[in-house]
Parts: sequence; structure tokens; C-alpha cells
Amino acid sequence: MKILIVFNHPAPYKVDLFNELAKKIDMEVVFERQACRNRTATFYADKKYKFTYRFLKRGTFGEENSNSNELVKHLKKHHQDYDLIVMNGYSTITEMKAIRYLNKHKIKWCLFVNGGVVKKDYWLKFKVKQFLISNANYYLSPSEKVDEYLLHYGAKKEDIYHYPNSTIYASQIISKPLAEEEKKTIRKEYGLPETFLYISPAQFINRKNNLALIKLFANRKEHLLLIGDGLEKQSYLTFIEENHLTNVTIHHFLDKKSLLRVMSCADAFITLSKEDIYGHTVNEAMSQGLAIITSDKVISSHKLVKNGVNGYIVPLSEEALVFKAMDSLTPLMGEKSIEIARENTIEKMSASIIEALKEMRQK
Repeated sequence: MKILIVFNHPAPYKVDLFNELAKKIDMEVVFERQACRNRTATFYADKKYKFTYRFLKRGTFGEENSNSNELVKHLKKHHQDYDLIVMNGYSTITEMKAIRYLNKHKIKWCLFVNGGVVKKDYWLKFKVKQFLISNANYYLSPSEKVDEYLLHYGAKKEDIYHYPNSTIYASQIISKPLAEEEKKTIRKEYGLPETFLYISPAQFINRKNNLALIKLFANRKEHLLLIGDGLEKQSYLTFIEENHLTNVTIHHFLDKKSLLRVMSCADAFITLSKEDIYGHTVNEAMSQGLAIITSDKVISSHKLVKNGVNGYIVPLSEEALVFKAMDSLTPLMGEKSIEIARENTIEKMSASIIEALKEMRQK
């Protein structure tokens, strides 16, 4: 079986998945661009490609968009070389051109989605998305919540295959939450207090709702560690300074290895994101034995978080419920998070996708 996968840029979590897939199947990946403009250089650092790949040579613009005819030219010349075409996106002009070509020539293809949020689109945008999504022959979806998105735009339930979406290898999951002395050692390295510690890695952008999270801690005794970078960073620092907050720390972006280590010394993970297409940091935090508090707008939480078991899903509009959740966390929740994380690894993700691709090929 030979597969062609089209993806926008070499995000590290996708490179990890493609490396794992390449152990079992013959595959080639076409990347539309070298990097997204809203990502730091460290986001892409130190990734080794263990699969056949190519980058389109021109046509990139904006933060993530591209407009190139190279992909269609490649499909015209080589589509018969592949058992299946997998489009891991449909929103760039390059992807739209490719999907139009695949549909016109009745070439079977699969839409591989990382997540999805149903929105009230104006009619033309809805029609375009409906055309692009509904004409796929098959779909790879990470959860039933994401199925709602696909079905909204015309996918058929029987054509949807599921996989556990993950950015974590099984070897990166700790066996049990760290002992207090181990946590203290790591916290000392990063200048963090020994009090109850919440961690929240995120881009510093409006959608992540970090300022609201910081304001929440103005009335709490626990400590909040925000990790990331972005345009809103200065507004966070200004609010912290003006309100004399001593229980909020902002740390710059960390690579995956360092991030997981810092996560392991925390007590809980928290995000009040207003919208997450999926939300990989939830699973990453669970892999390090953390209890989870997440807004109901984070898609991954609906699959990974079990209320009262390993954390809580809270509505953004109910601050009192957020506080109640924070006051209801228990040490046992971290252990439960690890159990769930073990079922959501890159290895299991790869195995599920390969099995699905085999079934698609046989149809």
C-alpha cells in the first residue's frame, strides 16, 4: 500500500506521526510550506524526517495559506502511483485546487482532520466548506465531537473512521505522578514555588483566553504558570504588574521534552480557551499525571476528560463552576489521567490510522 499525504507545514507532532506511519506503510508527504508565520523557529527545531517528503517550491502567503499549482501537476502525473490520497486539510487555495481535481477525475481520497468546531457560517462560506468536505470518500476523525463537524458539512457517518489523536509516545508517559521531593527539584530549577501549581501552555493570543485565566488567579492562593509566546504577552505582564500579582509566572516557549518535564512538577493543568480545534496539551498534561480543568470549548476534553474522574470540563460563562472544580481536585485524578493517556499515544494513533487506510483501500 502506497499513500500520499498532503499537509500544510511540518508541525513536530505531525512529523512524529508520519515517522511512525512510515515504519509500516509506503508513504510520501507533500508539505505546502516550510513553516507557519505565527510559529517560532524553536517550534520546528530538531525534527528528523524518516519518510519520503517534498516541499512545494512557491505560492505561500499569509500565516498558513498557499496558492500553488505544483500539487495538482503532481497529482496529474502520479496519482495512479498511490493507493489512496490523504488530504490533511482543505482550507488553503492549494488544497482546494487539489480537492477539485480529485473530485473531477473521480480519484478516491480521504480527508484527515485534526479537529473541528461547528460555526454559523454565512451561506457562501458554508457552501464552499460543504463542497470541499462532503466530496471526500473517507474521513479520519479523532472523536465523536469532531464527527459533528464533518456531518454538519455533509460527510456520511459510515465513511468516518476514528483514531486517538496524540502528540505523546508511550515512552513519554510517566508511570505515576511524581513524589513531592521530585517536584521540588524541578520547581527549583525554574524558580517555581512549592505551593499548589497549575500549568497552562498556550499561544499568547486572544482565542486562548489567557488574560481571563490570569484574572481568575487574582483571587486564588494557588500559583499559575503560563508557558508560551505571542502578541498578547505584554498585556499579561502589564496586568500582573498593575495588580501586584505574585502568584502568576510567565515562561517562554519550551520544547516538548522540557515542557513535559515542567508539566510533571505541576499539580494540575488548566485552560479556559474560547476555542480549540482539538487541544493536544490536554493529553500531554495527562501523560505527566496532572488533574485537568478545561473549558467546554476545547474539543479534546470531551474525549479525554471524565468529570470527577481525572478532572472537570467547565463552561466559560460560569466562573463559580471553575472555582468549584479547582476546589474539587484530588491526587487520584492524576493517576486516572495517566491511565487514559496510555490509550492515546502516537503508536496507537498510527496503528488505528493504518488499519483504517487498509479498510478504505479494500472498499
